[in-house]
Amino acid sequence: MFGIKKLKYEFSSRNGLSLHARIPTITFRGAFGYALAQVISRSSGIESLDEQVETYRQFFMPAGGGEDVQRRDLARPFVLRGYYSRPDRRSFVLELLLFGAGGKFETFFDTVVEVMDRMGIGQDRRVCRLEKLGCVDVNLSDPEPTSDLVVEFLTPCVRLRHLGRMYKEERPFHVLLSRLVDRVVELDRLYGDGVEAEEGKIVELKRRSREVASVKLSGGVYDAVRTSGRTGDRMYLDGFVGEMQYTGEFTCFRDVLRYLPWVNLGHFNVFGCGWCNMHYL
Repeated sequence: MFGIKKLKYEFSSRNGLSLHARIPTITFRGAFGYALAQVISRSSGIESLDEQVETYRQFFMPAGGGEDVQRRDLARPFVLRGYYSRPDRRSFVLELLLFGAGGKFETFFDTVVEVMDRMGIGQDRRVCRLEKLGCVDVNLSDPEPTSDLVVEFLTPCVRLRHLGRMYKEERPFHVLLSRLVDRVVELDRLYGDGVEAEEGKIVELKRRSREVASVKLSGGVYDAVRTSGRTGDRMYLDGFVGEMQYTGEFTCFRDVLRYLPWVNLGHFNVFGCGWCNMHYL
């Protein structure tokens, strides 16, 4: 399976930060895309426009398919997430998680974040004090399971579908597990060691996930909207935020569940949506 590297940066301003009110990392995602394009266009090793466009797509908007298959968005080699680090919200810690082969590009992404800050953050293009707090290889801990698992959905888990049904009010375990398996397998295929996951094992995991009971402890639908600064389009990021408790046998799911706190689930995961934590009771 693939490894994960976590880069951590702090943005601070004595005048405060002009970030999205509901999901602050959305603001950084927009700035990140612009900065990424700037760094690629100025790279001496990527001279032609076609190469620049292709490199940008590989990092920021990879797509699959071909002439006979409709192109679709694939998993990016990174996600963003973060939190305010002062009560007055004058500083924000941004975490950039790099998956598999993406971890080789730490210096490249450091440059992207520096350019992002120089270009300015938020609608007022505010230049902040930027400090890199560190870089670590994530320890994909594998705690001994009990019969009760609590998952905290910290940011909206957007548009989680299963067998054609959209789940908003809660997250049954079989839906959560199915989407997590699909995401981990795709990330591993794109950025991991290239070993194909066995389809039979995937099907069996999804089948057994239906044996786990689910109950909502707290929370519900969290509404958020993003308006694109480039196109003006409105993107609806409403999804479940709260706690779910799952009861059952989790031993067979250990290999995939250890990725749950790190990969972000659902649509707009690169924005910071779908961030989860978990613990066994």
